[in-house]
Amino acid sequence: MTLQPASGARDLNPQQVRKNHLIASKLSSLYQLWGYERISPPHIERLDTLTAAGGISNNEILKIVSDEPLGLRPEITASIVRAASTRFNEYERPLRFWSAGTSFKCNQSIDGGIDIEESFQSGVELIGTKAINAEIELLSLLIESLEVIEIDQKYKMTLLIGNTYLLELILSSFDSTKIDQIKKILCDLDYIALTTLDVKEEQRMFIKTIMNMRGKPEKVLTNLQNIYGSNSYIDKLKELFTIIEPLAKEKGIEVQLDPTLGTKYKLYSGLTFSLVSSSTSAPVTIAKGGRYDDLVKKFSSSAQNCYGIGFSISVDKVRELISTSKEKLVNNVKVLIAYKQSANLYKALKQQKELHRKGIISVISHEPLKTNDETNQLLKSNRCNKIEWID
Repeated sequence: MTLQPASGARDLNPQQVRKNHLIASKLSSLYQLWGYERISPPHIERLDTLTAAGGISNNEILKIVSDEPLGLRPEITASIVRAASTRFNEYERPLRFWSAGTSFKCNQSIDGGIDIEESFQSGVELIGTKAINAEIELLSLLIESLEVIEIDQKYKMTLLIGNTYLLELILSSFDSTKIDQIKKILCDLDYIALTTLDVKEEQRMFIKTIMNMRGKPEKVLTNLQNIYGSNSYIDKLKELFTIIEPLAKEKGIEVQLDPTLGTKYKLYSGLTFSLVSSSTSAPVTIAKGGRYDDLVKKFSSSAQNCYGIGFSISVDKVRELISTSKEKLVNNVKVLIAYKQSANLYKALKQQKELHRKGIISVISHEPLKTNDETNQLLKSNRCNKIEWID
């Protein structure tokens, strides 16, 4: 019998679980203050739901053995949009939902096998409004989320913002047979692949210019306007940045506009964004989001209010950026209730109930304790830091 978890899956220890719960609880309280209501979609969905917008490859979904094609969700957005278009179809728009739960991605390992990527996500979805104020609301909420979860200040945060229509505008000047290849180079910032790309040298230099364009929003927008002229996407981004940049700056978050910002899943149509943290090694993307109007259209029975925007925070990644000293437990005292005579077990249970009423963690010895060695060993094995004796 194999005793290890499935490849890619993991067991969390009590401290990790406690941290995850603390982060998720803080986020859920914040979401509710912003008027979002909890929804709990299933972990298992039909494959046509998970691949609805063509953004998720069939190979990335962990399949379930069943009479119908089912799989574990690799992300939560598609499930919520499906529910919004069916069970909540008669509800007035906009819909504000939040959710928290596990998602499962299927990755190819080096040896050709399958690695399961299991992650705990927390996020929100705002469905049924086209206004730019919806995008401003989501980005503002994401910025405030960072404040409540209290990531260690030694980690620098950068909010990258892009727009799929800007990327399409950039790609429109290239040969249609090269677009997919150029898009991958731009989104991956793959300078090596650029050197071998079969295009004219003038085009290669232009692609490199676009790749190096990420930076301060005002400067990037000016550069794009000089190349492509004025358009509605650039004007809307200007409006968005006038509000979001000051809010982010107050929280110590740098905002950058990245016209090549891409995502692994092709769910998004319009604004996209990623929240990236520095770390002791490589940068870590702790949150992603964007507009997914096309996904809503796929599920909707009418053409009205087919708009959606949301984000998802990786609780597992955030957990590693919070120092242990930041954990605010209600009470860090853990009491061992001990007794020397078996007849005192009833009194021990009464004492435990009283401690629980005060919010104090307590456990009872299962056997009478006769010696100091027994007592010290039990304190250690139960991870208690205080003892109360029942006479």
